[in-house]
Amino acid sequence: MLNYKIIWFVLASMVMLSCKKDWIEVKSDKSLDVPTSIEDFQAMLDNAVIMNDNRPSLGEISADNYYLTDALWDSWVSINRNAHIWAGDIYSEITTDQFNWNTSYRQVFYANIALEGIDKVEQQGYNAAAWNNVKGSALFFRGEAFFNLSQLFSKPYSLTGTDGAGIPLRLNANPNDASVRSGLQQTYDQILSDLQGSVDYLPVIPLYKTRPSKPAAYALLSRFYLVKQDYVNGLKYADLCLKLYDSLLDYNTLNANATFPIPALNREVIFMTTMENAAFLPGTHIVDSNLYNGYDLNDLRKKILYRANTAGQLYFNGTYTGGALIQNSRTFGGIATDEVYLTRAECYARTGNITAAMDDLNAVMSKRMKTGFFVPFTAANSGDALKLVLQERRKETPFRGLRWLDLRRLNSEGANITLTRTVKGQLYTLPPNDPKYVLPIPPDVISLTGMNQNER
Repeated sequence: MLNYKIIWFVLASMVMLSCKKDWIEVKSDKSLDVPTSIEDFQAMLDNAVIMNDNRPSLGEISADNYYLTDALWDSWVSINRNAHIWAGDIYSEITTDQFNWNTSYRQVFYANIALEGIDKVEQQGYNAAAWNNVKGSALFFRGEAFFNLSQLFSKPYSLTGTDGAGIPLRLNANPNDASVRSGLQQTYDQILSDLQGSVDYLPVIPLYKTRPSKPAAYALLSRFYLVKQDYVNGLKYADLCLKLYDSLLDYNTLNANATFPIPALNREVIFMTTMENAAFLPGTHIVDSNLYNGYDLNDLRKKILYRANTAGQLYFNGTYTGGALIQNSRTFGGIATDEVYLTRAECYARTGNITAAMDDLNAVMSKRMKTGFFVPFTAANSGDALKLVLQERRKETPFRGLRWLDLRRLNSEGANITLTRTVKGQLYTLPPNDPKYVLPIPPDVISLTGMNQNER
């Protein structure tokens, strides 16, 4: 739990995040205590409600793992309804974005407080491990938040050019500093700097899975390089992660009839976070039939990941959170070994190592098929290997926020995936590489800072 002095300091300093002009004049009461010790900074970073919950969900809402009936669409909040149909103005009924934008920048704010404070604490032999954990965790959290924001609010990374606007890079905790959009290349350079910097300080085994670790940093770097279509480095960091932690969960050991069959903090979880996902609670969406029908009859994921409602409509039930967290069912938004195996498999396929690609794919799939029914995958060439890996990646990691990243990067290299929805009898289409693959910045941020809005 946070110390009272940390709570008061954060409340007094949240002017950066409020986006309300009348709060700009508020100054911190200097009589209030501020965090000063390693324990204070660690307590801030251990505030799971801010640092681990409510990862952005607009990408998953905009992706193609599900569809809605008209009645379900009516039941959603306005921002999610608008994102579902790729509306030009997703903020038509609200002015701020509490979760996708504000919470991410709260994570940045907490990280910056810790980074500025820990450098004022002398590192000595007796406190070296704790000091390093604060430093590495703060860098990781900031880099992860910047990465998540970049995948929603800036255009996809392109090998043909990195011109264009990135995101605001808040690199200190001063709430009075102006927020300006950095360039896209500068945004990616900062993410890389933070994540690589975190590796030097983080432990291999964290005290809790809600804390960052060296394997988590390597895994996020592999995700980062996959988005950049840098498959050599994607392979490098996925490999570094799996050399430290490579455990897989055998779905044959799970009870498919349990309310939530996959336990929380299971052996595949490297770093535990949840998505802000009121849209993906049981009964609020219907799984896309093309996704569900892609599973083999003996693939245990058909029963473990999905459930049917009384009308026979399927919803996602395979979250790696174990279901209940802070009294709500939440969807996993963290990092797990199955994703890292498939990232390494994809990078192997793209760099010509077909055997290694199939080995990694089979390592995962042997734990997903019913005992006695697993037949190892084989591929004649790199193209076949890549196709197989991408097919299983989609079936292995639905509703984790990864599909939106994959759609952006795969379309940028020519996959030509077109998304469609039908709501209230009207057809909506999202063509590949459309400007609507970049979400609009919340109106209150535009109003307060004057930064340029994204094209829609």
